[in-house]
Amino acid sequence: MGWLWIAVATCVLTSCSVKGNDWWWEYEEGIRHYSKEALNKEFPEKTRPVSFKHPVFQCPDMSPSPSVPSSVEFVKAADIKVIAALGDSLTTAIGANATTVLGIPIEFRHVSWSIGGHGSFQDVITLANIIKLFNPSLLGAAPGKTVHGMQAHISETGFNLAVTGHNTFNLPGQTRHLIDTLRGYEGLNFEEDWKLLTILMGMNDICDYCKDKVFLFKK
Repeated sequence: MGWLWIAVATCVLTSCSVKGNDWWWEYEEGIRHYSKEALNKEFPEKTRPVSFKHPVFQCPDMSPSPSVPSSVEFVKAADIKVIAALGDSLTTAIGANATTVLGIPIEFRHVSWSIGGHGSFQDVITLANIIKLFNPSLLGAAPGKTVHGMQAHISETGFNLAVTGHNTFNLPGQTRHLIDTLRGYEGLNFEEDWKLLTILMGMNDICDYCKDKVFLFKK
């Protein structure tokens, strides 16, 4: 009877291996099919020319307040001097500009929706690039890319201190890191400069709940 179970297990493993290889082949074919070049050929009407720029941003009032506001209700966009972000992979923008599987581990922080600082508003519409229209001297916009799991310098991340894979119970640590970073950053007045901070986190908590329905509540 024992030999029978071994034979059945071997057949199952062999079957899974074959199916796994077929799946991987189909996946690679899909990656090739949906490469940037393939998509451009299939949907030419959705392809932007290299010289594409978003329309010029217009607002009737883009000037700062005559004096530093003492209450948030009086803060104008041009009064914001610092932008920062905490969260998970949605804020690190992991894989955002990937065109093949090799780009998936790359965190494209410079185009992150809330704090990406690549180019200008006409290049990439992000919250940071919108604020930069009002205050070109804005501090903190993420200027570059990072690789998931590898240590990165603030010159690459800006004040985008989100961490791919983090859960809500990691938020206090991220917050402490941000406070320490802002306090020690040259040219930034921690007490008086108005700051815009976005926090987007919780997707990983939802996924991890399926693995452990008690752990997250304990945290």
